[in-house]
Amino acid sequence: MPGVSEMNIREKNLWLFDVDNTLIRDVDHPDVFQDALRLWNALKTKGKTNAILTNVGRLSSRQIHDVLESVGFHTEIEKTFSAGAAAAAYVHNRSPGARCFVISEGGATEDFVSRGLNVTNNPPIEYVAVAADRGLTFAELNFATKMVREGAQLICISGSFEYRGVYLGMEDVYIGERSIVAAIEHATGVTSVVVGKPLPEIFTETMTILGFAADDAVMVGDNPASDIAGGNAAGMTTILVNRDSENIVQFDSQGHDLKPDIAVNSLEEIIELL
Repeated sequence: MPGVSEMNIREKNLWLFDVDNTLIRDVDHPDVFQDALRLWNALKTKGKTNAILTNVGRLSSRQIHDVLESVGFHTEIEKTFSAGAAAAAYVHNRSPGARCFVISEGGATEDFVSRGLNVTNNPPIEYVAVAADRGLTFAELNFATKMVREGAQLICISGSFEYRGVYLGMEDVYIGERSIVAAIEHATGVTSVVVGKPLPEIFTETMTILGFAADDAVMVGDNPASDIAGGNAAGMTTILVNRDSENIVQFDSQGHDLKPDIAVNSLEEIIELL
């Protein structure tokens, strides 16, 4: 664990956790990693603030919260931040009440509505926001492309190219939101803004909402290109837990540093430092 002797990890008060392949296998398979649950509970016992920051965009913050609650990761819904919620905040901060066309399985749409944005499927459209959507139709993709050609800003909610999951009872690998957005980019010549980890703004805004500074915060995750890269860029302490490499989703690190402050094979190693 590089650098541990130089770090007083026990003094950190905000602990942000990734979800898929960190706390649980994934939101479609909520099999608990027991080392993660033990660390979660140990932190709560010591009065730390546990919160969720995930790149999952197909479920809303509420839905992700419900999944985690059902398997023992107890926290307030206000401390659960999905990629959809992050994207909604990004739009709201620039254009409150903006008219948005959202491609989503429902989760990101819920986050946008909860933020007070005007989610609609009729012009004029100011933002086209794209999350993973395994029920996407040609009509929706075509309309999104047309709106971007007419000047709507293109937002990619998170940035996975593909991911494992279950849809309509079928286990498979599905194309992610970044792959869907690539089609719109190709058709329009417009480059999207990817809102999600590793964008440092997502980490910074989450910390601000929760009332903590970067030097008092830790990001725990399995993915160097999203969790670690974004946490490092935001000035947080970063912890990488080594999980099944086949379950690590591909993201663009956007040139940020991928080296964690601490790397462990089990999160129980962190409990020993508390």
